[in-house]
Amino acid sequence: MPEIILHQYDSSPFAYKARLYMGFKKLAWRAVDIPMVMPKPLLMPITGGYRKTPVMQIGADIYFDTSLIAAELERRHPSPSFYPAGGEAMAQIFTAWADQNLFLPAANFSLSLVAEKLPAAFFEDRAKMMNRPVTPVEKMKAAMPLFKMQMCLQLDRLSNLLSDGRSFLLGDKPGLADIAVEHPLWMAAKNSGKRSAAAFDPYPLVRAWIDRVDAIGQGARTPMSGEEALAVAKAATPEAPRASEEIEGAPKLGSRVSVQTEDRAPEPVVGEVVFVARNEVAIRRSAPEVGDVVIHVPRAGFVFRPAA
Repeated sequence: MPEIILHQYDSSPFAYKARLYMGFKKLAWRAVDIPMVMPKPLLMPITGGYRKTPVMQIGADIYFDTSLIAAELERRHPSPSFYPAGGEAMAQIFTAWADQNLFLPAANFSLSLVAEKLPAAFFEDRAKMMNRPVTPVEKMKAAMPLFKMQMCLQLDRLSNLLSDGRSFLLGDKPGLADIAVEHPLWMAAKNSGKRSAAAFDPYPLVRAWIDRVDAIGQGARTPMSGEEALAVAKAATPEAPRASEEIEGAPKLGSRVSVQTEDRAPEPVVGEVVFVARNEVAIRRSAPEVGDVVIHVPRAGFVFRPAA
């Protein structure tokens, strides 16, 4: 089986989530370090324009978004399962809560504490990605108490859930739910120094749970250059598509589509649809640097439009 390659940078909370996937599944993987901001010249030929972190590459098959990365790892490496108690639906509910209610307060709180240490290019890049004005550093720092309060509202709920003595969110064993909820708190509790960590002092149950999830580890990591990853893709052949499903509203097999995220990241990816499933669409595209590759995209969170 081709090696798992993760295009990522270490301070990204979403990349940390994917690294925990590798640790949970006890996998060896290759790390390609990419820039925090655009341009990303060695990533763009692989993704066709998608700029978010992380991206998983297995030969000439490319996977966007941590939700689909988790699903593909579960398909390829079913043991140990991300759903030890069979609670896949509950894990997805926790994932949605983390993404929609927890991530932004935790991210804003973290950034408000380190805003003066980040380069101006970081804020300019994120503003461009979200199609909004650049937030001044002074305004970000001044809003720290508000961000902390918003995060603590969610920590109260998490602490209440853990108060019955459970070790993990869905029982005695860790799973996808824990990884999904912990990754923004890792950024807040560990990635921003002692001031950030102190915000968790009123929540000892949450702090202990964070430590248990972090102890899952990050698998066996070895470095790879971006040039090597391009060569891997070019030398490989995309895997034969699985049987597709007929799903109302999904792109049709053989159609040419433009794909981009719902949150207005501006770089669309264009290709021919070669696989459709309830939670995934795969498109084939070509570039001189990589030859033919197949891009795997989750249906949720992405917009598909006809392309010329």
